[in-house]
Amino acid sequence: MPSSHDADTQTCPYLDTVNRTCLDFDFEPTCSQTLTAGPNIYACLVCGVFFRGRGKQTPAYLHSVNEGHAVFLHLTNGTFHCLPENYEIRDPSLNDIRDAFKPVYTEKDIQCLDQQTNLGRDLLGRRYLPGFVGLNNLNKTDCINSVLQALAHVKPLRNFFLLCGSGKPFEVTLQIESGSNKSNTNITKKKRRIGEIEGMNVGSQTKPKKVIVDPSTFSHLAKCFGEMVRKMWSNKRFKATVDPHMLVQAISVASNKRFSIGKQMEASEFLAWLLHQLHVGVGGTRKAGSSIIHATFQGKVEITTQQKKTHKEEVTSSNDNEEGDDDRLGSDDEETFREREEERKRQREEENKNNLLEEVTSETNFLQLTLDIPEKPLFKDDNGGLVIPQEPLVNILRKFDGLSFNDVINTSIGTIGGSITQRRRRYRIQKLPNYLILCLARFKRNTFNNEKNPTIVPFPVKNLDLSHYVFSQENSMKHLPTEEEVRAMSVKELRGLLEHYGRADLHQNVLEKKDLVEACLDFVSTSLPDLLSNKYDLVANITHTIPAEVGREGKWDPLEEGSYRCHVQHKASNQWYEIQDLHVTEIMPQLIGLSESYVLIFERKGLSAASWCHLHCRNNFSNLPKLSKS
Repeated sequence: MPSSHDADTQTCPYLDTVNRTCLDFDFEPTCSQTLTAGPNIYACLVCGVFFRGRGKQTPAYLHSVNEGHAVFLHLTNGTFHCLPENYEIRDPSLNDIRDAFKPVYTEKDIQCLDQQTNLGRDLLGRRYLPGFVGLNNLNKTDCINSVLQALAHVKPLRNFFLLCGSGKPFEVTLQIESGSNKSNTNITKKKRRIGEIEGMNVGSQTKPKKVIVDPSTFSHLAKCFGEMVRKMWSNKRFKATVDPHMLVQAISVASNKRFSIGKQMEASEFLAWLLHQLHVGVGGTRKAGSSIIHATFQGKVEITTQQKKTHKEEVTSSNDNEEGDDDRLGSDDEETFREREEERKRQREEENKNNLLEEVTSETNFLQLTLDIPEKPLFKDDNGGLVIPQEPLVNILRKFDGLSFNDVINTSIGTIGGSITQRRRRYRIQKLPNYLILCLARFKRNTFNNEKNPTIVPFPVKNLDLSHYVFSQENSMKHLPTEEEVRAMSVKELRGLLEHYGRADLHQNVLEKKDLVEACLDFVSTSLPDLLSNKYDLVANITHTIPAEVGREGKWDPLEEGSYRCHVQHKASNQWYEIQDLHVTEIMPQLIGLSESYVLIFERKGLSAASWCHLHCRNNFSNLPKLSKS
């Protein structure tokens, strides 16, 4: 019979049979006998096998009777049970198993993550650094592993999903765009000649709004993603690596096997799909800034398109010869016919010159920016090898300088005459996000397989200045308030200044006005200049490398034969790490900018963990709206 010392403790005589070395909670909770999944799956803490139910004639009950294994863990509720006696076990000696199964983080734990330098230790005595653990490759899932490693080091996204581990609702402040949610694009069409002055569109305004996030309403993919992030940052795991089985299966199901095991994928394409799924999965809507994804990565760009429609020239036949001239070669009327055709050609050219250009100016939101890399050279160097060129990131960013136009040609198939639309586009960034994702277009598809552009794109790891690429009127009017202006503000104005830049946490526990003024002066003098300067530091870098034998011996596809790896930084020690599946090694920051980068994630300088979005738990949510799925 079990013994009970108090109401909160229920011991069990079979606790000494628990074998922690056999426990692995990274797999999907599915019964090993019936192969069914559901809320009533239990893990045997003696052999580590999953079974369904705990009533009589269930697989878990029969396993306990036949094998003599008595202690089980409920994989949904996290409670411990003894079978076949069927009573719940409440003993503090099992807390380490509960922490390894379902890590829970408090606000204090999250604030200390970037400052911790202590290493974790698994059951075999191997040390690991929380947040920099290897992920198992399940056959060409290195792309998923690299993207997951990169997103797990974006602080707002990480903190959001770490707070979801408790399962309790919490409050979040988001900058949600006001107005109708039917469309986020303002389009203005104008027919004018080249050189006319272009009008500016004024975008929708955003305002802070407090909403409640309930983790129980998340989609299955969002829940699996959050669970993976919590396991990666846990220092109480039984093993030093993480197996992304549940997340990979959820991705395969949600994408209809578009991204699945055994199929290599492009990191930029997968990242765009994953961000959209997470946005919808956590309750985001069509309104800009309606989820943690939009609040972190969403920016705004203005696209100006110049287009002129021309039609395919019709072949002139002898039936169209109204004058009845003989247009055959060597005839007497051949010279007259040629003169008439030249005159018609000159008239058409004159008409084309006088045609008005149709300009379409639109403002649209983006989660990532795609940059085009110059084509690789066709010639070889003196040693017989191909020349690998280098193109700085500043040169590639000219696409968004707001001045140059890029040529785009679209052919309409199936139309009468085969109409061809020639377009020229200009991109002007109106708003940069706090975390900027840059994707370098390295792959393109030809008739037979994929081709990769191996051009090296050097970039600075710190202080990437993007102020020359922002053309917002709001940003140009911003200025730093002086000390006299700050001291002359009222309490409401001081709080509004901090809330406008996402630092409402600075006045949470301030009671006196003089303390509030000092907090505002410190913020204006230290953090605000960096926020307004549009300077960025690198957070994560995803690279793609191909082995030397690609291109011969029957291996022609660089995407299928290549592999991904990720570079992330440990903030406390300023040490950069290169993570490729299960391998975690140190790397010098000078080598990161010279790698074949594919996806870059930058963080705005001066950005704190609580900027733009303050997360905290509350018990009273009666007056706040809830996030609802679109």
